[in-house]
Amino acid sequence: MQRRKELGLSQRAFAVRLNVVYSFVGKIETGDRRLDMFEFINYCEALEVDPIKVIEEIRNNFYKN
Repeated sequence: MQRRKELGLSQRAFAVRLNVVYSFVGKIETGDRRLDMFEFINYCEALEVDPIKVIEEIRNNFYKN
């Protein structure tokens, strides 16, 4: 949600960018729905972020040994 807002996009505008219904974005942001790998990549690209970097950040923040 933060990155979407940084881009100045409403949920509806972001949904148009993703070519999905806007309720899809809302469900993702509230945690009611998760993304599969292909959706994740599209979502990251729509947010103008590198999906590999997002995965690395998740690994570094949540899976430290």
